[in-house]
Amino acid sequence: MLKRARELVRRGQSEAALTLARAHAQTAGDPASRLALGRVLLLANQPAAAARVFETLAAETPDLPGVADALAAAWRRDARYAEAVALAAAAADPGPQLLYEAAMSLAALGEAEPALAAFDRGLGMEPTLAAAWFGAAGPALEVGGFAAAIDRLQRALACPGAAGRYWAPLWALKRLSGDAAGAETVFAAHLAGHPRRRPLADSLAALLPAAIPAARVFGLSAPLLRHALTAAAVPGLVIEFGVRRGTSIAVLAAAAVQEVHGFDSFEGLPEAWGSAPQGVLTTGRCLPAVAGNVRLHAGWFADTVAPVLAAHPGPLRLANIDSDLYSSAKTVLDALGPRLVPGSVLVFDEMIGNRHWRDHEWKAWHEHAAATGRRWEAFAVGPFTKQVAIRVVE
Repeated sequence: MLKRARELVRRGQSEAALTLARAHAQTAGDPASRLALGRVLLLANQPAAAARVFETLAAETPDLPGVADALAAAWRRDARYAEAVALAAAAADPGPQLLYEAAMSLAALGEAEPALAAFDRGLGMEPTLAAAWFGAAGPALEVGGFAAAIDRLQRALACPGAAGRYWAPLWALKRLSGDAAGAETVFAAHLAGHPRRRPLADSLAALLPAAIPAARVFGLSAPLLRHALTAAAVPGLVIEFGVRRGTSIAVLAAAAVQEVHGFDSFEGLPEAWGSAPQGVLTTGRCLPAVAGNVRLHAGWFADTVAPVLAAHPGPLRLANIDSDLYSSAKTVLDALGPRLVPGSVLVFDEMIGNRHWRDHEWKAWHEHAAATGRRWEAFAVGPFTKQVAIRVVE
């Protein structure tokens, strides 16, 4: 059943896959079939629903093989990173998959060294786990620089069954570290004839003419956000669009030493985004716990942004635009336009690396810049996180 469901999801028939899995779980009724249902929910990009299935199974049958791994995966995919880390820490003998989920969660939280330690512990048990070598490249970039990250990527690519998409980050790190010849060799051999592998390479190549010579390269989201905030020297508003579970706004709140405003519907995306359906990334209208200097504004941007801006005059210091969609980014940029001054900083969370990168945040910003005549420069980039930090010049 699980194999058939995977094939249906791969062909874009997620509802059919879920119908199959639910029918199987209802008919069989055993823990294994319910575990399979949860895994299909994960495949269908419904991590919150998958987590509920796995949480029940973990409470009823804690010794069920694979249930801890599955629960940690669902929590990580649902941005419940601290819970995934705690689950691995509480395990008496965590295996490589549970350690992988903990390591990925630590990386998402910006904890580079603990993430590397967890990756390496798991790789000590399963040294051919390509995803772990690849996942470790971002933290390795933070801790050991380009050479350490490139080594991790090369180890990932040497593993049996390594994903072809790993070649683009290798190209990116070679290109960004100044190894133009090495980047060209990678591109010619592994990317030129493979368009589906190339979104990161194509989008980064399109961005680089706007990047300053000293642009910083980051492996994790949190340090890039902190750097962007430091670079935002203009006194003014600090805002995030797309809060979800509050991971990145916690970083901004800790570093900003001022009030931070967060906007989110907490109902997920208002429309489909590539293969992700409408409503994905929802928190079920549950607002996250936040620091005392954070003000959350729940609702659609078109309804919530204007009243807050009217009540808070002055320029923009920094906006973290993590709303993914073109329509959302356009709404935000139209509203923020009068607040952008030389020195204002915008961080786009999904500007590069996605297959549909040209159609969303990239498009919204370039349309805005063309319409307003704004000059800008990119001063930080995250090839693993898909982030780009830009600064308004005039």
